[in-house]
Amino acid sequence: MSESSDTSAMDEKKKESTSSNKGDFFSSIGGFILLVVIIFVCIIVYYTESGLILYACKLAQSNILPTDVHCTPYTDSAPNIQPIKTNIFATGGESPLSMKLSFPYNEYNSKNYILDMFREYKNDPRSNFLANYLISMIETVTQFNYSALNKGLDMLNGLPEIILVIFGPVIVAFMTTIIYIIDHFYLIYLWFAQMGWFFKTNTNDSGTGNPKWEEVTFVSPFNYWCAVWLVILFIILFFCSIALPVISIFAAFSMAWCIFSCVTYKAEMGDKIISALPIIRDVFKYYKSTIMGIFSFFVIVSAFSKLGTIPGLFSILVLCLIYFGIISIGLFNQINKNNLSPLVSDKQAKKTCSFKEPTKQKHGLLYNLMFGGQNDGSITKEIKEIGKKLSRN
Repeated sequence: MSESSDTSAMDEKKKESTSSNKGDFFSSIGGFILLVVIIFVCIIVYYTESGLILYACKLAQSNILPTDVHCTPYTDSAPNIQPIKTNIFATGGESPLSMKLSFPYNEYNSKNYILDMFREYKNDPRSNFLANYLISMIETVTQFNYSALNKGLDMLNGLPEIILVIFGPVIVAFMTTIIYIIDHFYLIYLWFAQMGWFFKTNTNDSGTGNPKWEEVTFVSPFNYWCAVWLVILFIILFFCSIALPVISIFAAFSMAWCIFSCVTYKAEMGDKIISALPIIRDVFKYYKSTIMGIFSFFVIVSAFSKLGTIPGLFSILVLCLIYFGIISIGLFNQINKNNLSPLVSDKQAKKTCSFKEPTKQKHGLLYNLMFGGQNDGSITKEIKEIGKKLSRN
């Protein structure tokens, strides 16, 4: 009885061990498949971003982003932008060729929903000083973001295209993070610098035409002291940390809008008007071997970590058979590019804007400090001008 019971106990343990090993094996297979799916999704998202960044770099070279505060869409004065073609999907060799992409400054590309809305409100006869104060902060930091992105992306455009495709999302993520941090400090400065709007009042009562801004002085003591109390209130709001969440919201909104709008421009490629989507598609098409190589590397690492040494070595063998064409799948086959022509210059297009500084009535230091005599609510401009005059004397 004792021997038979021991044998049955051993058999049960073997069965439990076998079922446990099977469970572990199927669990490892499931974990491996899940990891491969996650890697695949990450690869798709990452190289979609690479396509968008490549598109945005060509946009920056075309120099049609709203970087000049004196031009459309900030004002009604249209800029004069040099039309150029940019290189994209270039070939190698001694006589490199490339496909061509251009961004015309037309009716569609000159529109900017947010900045157009701000401009229209500023020109509205019922425009309010407090709304203009808030608009001036968002508009100014948005113009800074467009300028910073335009400069940064144009610099990246000078890098080899393969570098942009492989490392572009990482570089741009770092660049936009730095700009976003700077936005907070800039908005803190603008919180105080734009307070000159509190000393302005719109005297246009006709309901038509543009607003007529006049400075609030002691002649209107109620409006003047209201402006003074607004200055005090907004200073208190800042030092009570109530303003900081508002500043973060403004910075996030401005950065998000600038990034989103950059990839909504329309371009011309091969006599067709295109969006960013064909460029994303072509990145996966013309850099297929590079993308598949990176994907295969992560799959092999996952096979070693999840399944063990033997399945990992088997995955390397299968990859080699696919790469050398023994297993004919075509994952690493190069695709010929169409509509190629000799390379053009990578220099940024020139942009000019015909803007004439409006004549301003000059006042003394005491008047400017007490009555807010500044252009578009900027106290700092006047202080700098006064400093220059004193240094000359």
